[in-house]
Amino acid sequence: MHPWRGALLWLGVALAFAALDLTGVTDGLLPPVPLIVALALARALERTPRALGWVRGLAVAGAAGSGVLAVLAWRLDVSLVDLDPPTVAAMLVAISLLTIVGLARRVRAALLPPLGLDPDSAVHLVSAGAFVLTLGMAAIDFVRLQDQPEGLISLTPADPFVSLAGDLALALAAIGFMQTRGPRDALARLAVRWLTPRQVVGAIVAAALFHVGIGMLEYAEGVFLPSTHAREERFRLEFVGLPPVVGAVLVSTAVGVGEEVVFRGALQPRLGVVLSSLVFAATHVQYQLPGVAMIFLLSLALGVLRRRTSTTFTACVHAFYDLGAFLLPGGG
Repeated sequence: MHPWRGALLWLGVALAFAALDLTGVTDGLLPPVPLIVALALARALERTPRALGWVRGLAVAGAAGSGVLAVLAWRLDVSLVDLDPPTVAAMLVAISLLTIVGLARRVRAALLPPLGLDPDSAVHLVSAGAFVLTLGMAAIDFVRLQDQPEGLISLTPADPFVSLAGDLALALAAIGFMQTRGPRDALARLAVRWLTPRQVVGAIVAAALFHVGIGMLEYAEGVFLPSTHAREERFRLEFVGLPPVVGAVLVSTAVGVGEEVVFRGALQPRLGVVLSSLVFAATHVQYQLPGVAMIFLLSLALGVLRRRTSTTFTACVHAFYDLGAFLLPGGG
């Protein structure tokens, strides 16, 4: 299997995603594109030692360029998508600093091993940068959302499929599918395998137990932090062009499968249960701090289940849990 041919394949996927999103055909395929490209190129470059000198030179230029762009974004009041100028500047500064840190072998050797990552791996360096940026952006988004009023988030029939496509592409690019792994090795690395009917029943029981546990925590939050609890569900989903039950099934399946393949399948074997759960919780900043903490605990439980079973099993648990959140009284 040729890493560069696989990289070209992933660049084609990224280009298609970007084109579909930017032309308005779909919405939501653009966010994973930069990370898919970075992972694919990093994996190919790891196997091309002669290119490393050029990469270091480009990294230095990129770090300097990001610093300059940060100053310009701040001074010229430049916005990006729905990000205000200070946030854009902060992101560019973070990218510049992460690049500089990544160039220092001693710094990588000190910071990456505690994360379970290899300091000499370009793919792991990209993963570490994505880890830091995800946590940073989550903190920014959490602060920005505090002043947002209650509202509805409209979902079209295409949205669950777009979400699932983005998650699956990101997970497969992260593990080197079509670069260093074929279909069988990719499924084994992600721990995706068939479930027996008994295991499906077990997933339903586990999802029900999770609902009981989270329900008890939410009740305690309502008693001790009533104002915070009242803001937990201020963003609700509205299905456009779909019966609510059908929309609930589609969204629950897409989110359950997509998020589990990314976090429990691709990420957890590298970062471990705790750190992958931290990133998972950070992607749910639409909740208040107690709600994010509950998501973290739920993710820890899913991580333990993943160790004992498979990603397919936790995907079923996740999907059934989300479906219950939609359909049970007081659910999403």
